[in-house]
Amino acid sequence: MIRYIIIITAIILPFVIYYLLVRLTKRVNKKFPLITLSLISLLLLICSLIYFRFTSTQPKGLNYTPPKYENNKVVPSKIK
Repeated sequence: MIRYIIIITAIILPFVIYYLLVRLTKRVNKKFPLITLSLISLLLLICSLIYFRFTSTQPKGLNYTPPKYENNKVVPSKIK
């Protein structure tokens, strides 16, 4: 669940920071830097995905076997 929160935060954070910056400084800017903010969001998203890729909580060397249907019974999944 925390992964989803971090990914959503990486996408939304630049827009929230820009909104707060404009509100606090009371600066009126007719041009909204959508492309710049989107690129920053994309960069943060890629960084968070790379972080999650290399900080996996699963021990190395384990294989996941999905559930199967054998002899009219469902065999549960296994991690070996």
